[in-house]
Amino acid sequence: MKTREPLRGAALVLEGGGMRGIYTTGVLDTFLDLGYHFDYVIGVSAGASHALSYISRQRGRARRVNVEYCTRGEYMGFRNLVRTGSYFGLDFMFRTIPERYDPYDFASFERNVGRYVVVVTNLITGRPEYREPLTGEGLFAPVIASCSLPLVSKPVLLDGVPYLDGGIADSLPIDRVVADGFERMVVVRTQPKGYRKGATGGKALYRAMYGSYPRFVETLSTRNERYNAALDRLDALEAEGRALVIAPRPQPGLDRLERDPKKLDGLYRSGLSDSASVAQRVLEFAR
Repeated sequence: MKTREPLRGAALVLEGGGMRGIYTTGVLDTFLDLGYHFDYVIGVSAGASHALSYISRQRGRARRVNVEYCTRGEYMGFRNLVRTGSYFGLDFMFRTIPERYDPYDFASFERNVGRYVVVVTNLITGRPEYREPLTGEGLFAPVIASCSLPLVSKPVLLDGVPYLDGGIADSLPIDRVVADGFERMVVVRTQPKGYRKGATGGKALYRAMYGSYPRFVETLSTRNERYNAALDRLDALEAEGRALVIAPRPQPGLDRLERDPKKLDGLYRSGLSDSASVAQRVLEFAR
């Protein structure tokens, strides 16, 4: 049964993860089918991007944009990296597609009465920041910054300050949710439960790429430590009944740069079915 009441009792947290985020689009489409509209949505990287179509109530759009266009060279590939400095065609994804191929409903976004928070990483401070775009004007800029992966993307300037992927500084912003006043949260993961991130060991490369930003280099080098600590806190919150986690099953052979539409569509369907199986729990938990 559909609910028409906004869900104000819990925050909705959307993890990043590149193309693994297609799982999230399935979860969000189930929520739209059921009329589950959270009053507070915070997203990181791909999670922030997919939240856009959820907030504008455009069921299926996030899946279409990512699954149906992912094989095109303008969407992602090394040609983009050579031509533009970014592996992902962010201009194509956030300008060409919304304006020409699969229009984004800016008016619907602006009617949203809840909060939409986008996590970005400041290169100068190495710290996370939490942007809340309110209108169509400038809406995509912080999302592009949040989706700009280190090493394969150019920094994005917001108010003259360079930013990259929000997941570098805060991959799982559960502390921000608590600071914003929420005792409970529904968390959509893109990695299976039990996953922990290993150390990358690329500090020399990070220094070579971002030597002008030593604090950012340190943040990037220690990303796994903060991420794993956040996962430990999330496990504790779940044990206390304060977090409801929706996570995919292991997906062997599928990574953050996947571009096989069949694999991605399978992941989308998993998101649909996994969220449908816990739909009543989500409603009771988040009301």
